Amino acid sequence: MNSLTARQSKKRFFILWILCLIGSWSVLPYIQYLGILPPSVSILRALFLGTLQAAFLYGLVCYLSYKLVPKTDLHPFVIKNPLKQSIYPGIISGVTVGLVIYFLNKTIFSSSLLAVEGIHPPAWAGALASLYGSINEEVLLRLFLFTLVYFIFGKIVKFTSHKRLLFLWVTNIIVAIIFGLGHLPTAFKLITPSSFEIARILILNGIPGIVFGWLYWSRGLWSAITAHLVADLMIHVFLQEL
Repeated sequence: MNSLTARQSKKRFFILWILCLIGSWSVLPYIQYLGILPPSVSILRALFLGTLQAAFLYGLVCYLSYKLVPKTDLHPFVIKNPLKQSIYPGIISGVTVGLVIYFLNKTIFSSSLLAVEGIHPPAWAGALASLYGSINEEVLLRLFLFTLVYFIFGKIVKFTSHKRLLFLWVTNIIVAIIFGLGHLPTAFKLITPSSFEIARILILNGIPGIVFGWLYWSRGLWSAITAHLVADLMIHVFLQEL
């Protein structure tokens, strides 16, 4: 990596770090409306503590990702035609994921306690929280964790073209499961745990997780971020009152 490319890469990851800070701020109204914040914690204190936590966590995540990505054959930022190859597929995938999740919520999982009317924050809070989901979660789970797991597989197994595709999918499934598991603690602050609710959370987060992971390795990080943003907006804003 020459000095110019290195500077551009550092700038790119610094921008991602700043975006993650913004994302951490954007989710505060959503979690406050859900009542997850203790009553004794003011919004200003939550903002201060959340900023410190996000600055450290995502600073570390962005730094490690900066070091890891060049050690793999992943190219999350190299896109020749961003609109055609990255953004448009992200929008289409996001709309599709949003509709699938909406359909499953209205049919198979319609009896979920999380689907009870009134448990969801208002649309404006959902729209803000979508920034956190699309930026912070994709940086943490795809840019960092996906790259890390794939890097470890690459150290263990010598990739051929067929093995590479296999381990991309294995990595994708592992990270999608972790993505689903990561939503359990917040959900269990709102409802009583049950096998039905756990299955719902894992399925409704595993499906988008697999789609976002596929976009990440095939279309780049911005495609995964776009898809995640569009899917969250579909779920928390456009389809919420239907």
